[in-house]
Amino acid sequence: MNPDLLVKALAAIEPETTLEEFQAASGIASRAVARGALNFLTCNNIGATGKSATKFSGSDRLYAAMLALQGGCDIERVSGCLSWKDFEKLASEALASFGYRTQTNVQLTRPRMEIDVVGVSSGFAIAVDCKHWRRSSMSSIEGFAEKQAARARRLIKQGRASQAVPVIMTLHAESVRFAGGVPVVPVHKFRSFVMDVKGFLPEIYVAG
Repeated sequence: MNPDLLVKALAAIEPETTLEEFQAASGIASRAVARGALNFLTCNNIGATGKSATKFSGSDRLYAAMLALQGGCDIERVSGCLSWKDFEKLASEALASFGYRTQTNVQLTRPRMEIDVVGVSSGFAIAVDCKHWRRSSMSSIEGFAEKQAARARRLIKQGRASQAVPVIMTLHAESVRFAGGVPVVPVHKFRSFVMDVKGFLPEIYVAG
């Protein structure tokens, strides 16, 4: 599909949308092209077509964004269509699918901190910082990684888990890399990272 159309479609993804609503929200002039864009999304497992409307899950906008990037869409334009809530939803859904109990916007005290998404399973926690970056230098990433490691330590200190892995999830990285032992995981690799997290442990900073 044309990358420009995919970016337009991103803006029109809602929990439930009719073809008319999708066309209006996306700004796609042709009804046939709008229908084609909706069909393209559902054929790629983004959304499900009902009798009168297409239904999208909470993380479908981010999956569509990944599809747009793979199709050659400009990352700046794609990022502009996303919110940090889109990232949180995907992280929560991925963690829950592997049996983690999840919480979003977890508040920590003394000092006051917040973790975007925490998944806990048998005392083992994955603490995710969702970064809605377009681009970022390695030095600034290392600064964010340091702060996330501190949040993971605070999570342990408050008795919410016995071990915690701090993670930064971002849109534009191409593969999993590490900043001070903290994994920086692109959204399209997050699910596989969670599945294999125990295999990464020798390389990861683990609070506990």
